[in-house]
Amino acid sequence: MPSESEIQKWRDKIRTRYENYLKTSFYFKDAALRESFAQALRDYELMKEKSFPEPARSFQRGDEARDLAKEYFGDKANPLLPALRDGNLYSHQEEAIRLAYGDKKNAVVATGTASGKTESFLYPILFELYRQHLAGELQELAGVRALVLYPMNALANDQRERLGSICDALRQAHSDFKPTFGQYIGQTPEDVRDRLRNGRARKEERMAGELVFREEMRRTPPHILLTNYSMLEYLLIRPDDSSLFDDGRSQRWQFIVLDEAHQYRGVKGMEMGMLIRRLKQRLRAGGRGDKSFRYIATSATISSDKSEEGKVAVAQFAGELFGEKNGFSAENIVFGKRKESEKQQPSRFHLFMRALEGAFLVRENGADKVVLNRIEGENSSCPLEIALCGECGQHYYVGQVGGESVAQEAIRDPSHKKFGV
Repeated sequence: MPSESEIQKWRDKIRTRYENYLKTSFYFKDAALRESFAQALRDYELMKEKSFPEPARSFQRGDEARDLAKEYFGDKANPLLPALRDGNLYSHQEEAIRLAYGDKKNAVVATGTASGKTESFLYPILFELYRQHLAGELQELAGVRALVLYPMNALANDQRERLGSICDALRQAHSDFKPTFGQYIGQTPEDVRDRLRNGRARKEERMAGELVFREEMRRTPPHILLTNYSMLEYLLIRPDDSSLFDDGRSQRWQFIVLDEAHQYRGVKGMEMGMLIRRLKQRLRAGGRGDKSFRYIATSATISSDKSEEGKVAVAQFAGELFGEKNGFSAENIVFGKRKESEKQQPSRFHLFMRALEGAFLVRENGADKVVLNRIEGENSSCPLEIALCGECGQHYYVGQVGGESVAQEAIRDPSHKKFGV
């Protein structure tokens, strides 16, 4: 159990990171306003005071990932081992790896938050890439091998860091196994000259094994492609991105992974299902032919019913989503297996951050000042919403000119006769 001082240390660290994120996202060109915004953040109640403990949730353990690698690759496994974490896997991680790589079957990994679902789909992909590396196929033919689809960019960003760490571990170990990955989203720069998407900064932040520009991903597609379903829609229809799929580059494309699969229900599920069917059609025409794909879906909340009937229901959902009604059965569903613990000490603490309602400028003592609420002070003017130029950080007042040419707050209600900015 961490002490109060340790908890406070982490609270301060998280708050600092959140403040830095806000100061970076909302950059003021004016140095005085930049400092005023920083001070406003320091004074603002960004974090709820109470920390909420989460009871320990221990899962049953299985074999080590490195033992699995030696089982599959024998004495040729050494160049892969630096990519795998130390310690024993959870039993559901081992089950998913054996199912998706060893048995070459589809899988739905339905385990709780922070239960290692990432390794459940990432390690089968790494094992397959390594098999191709040993066979000389990874270097012989350029092309994507695995697509990982996320519902939001924040999850893709987290995966990017995980893959970067894996590739860096391989590089530091001087391994000849060199997988590549790329995050293709709306913010991905075209090339280093793309100022709108901060191309130069992305080049400087490049991680080991990472492709950071659209131009280089089209020229030499990454082995693992990270994106969201909205961007995948564009990739499939834009001629400039056809090199990701066409001219034989889909030959060895095997994995299609859906993270947070429970989000794809109803209309959204129908749209995702149609998108995956279009993707498969494009890949088959691009060189995959009639070869099968391997599908992996992960979710913390897709089902809590671990009975045979519950597994069949999840299998039916996954089959309809991926367009493979015969590709999923109860044996393809992986649930976490809990280990009873005598001591239920908290495994971690949750802290809640408060989002900003907006930033406003007031005139106080002859100078502009940034505030984070609409409350007028005794010696300040009416708060006006701030707009910032994303390129240079120049600030603007958002409002209306009153009857006496005095700036007033904008009216956002469309039904109001004076609606507008």
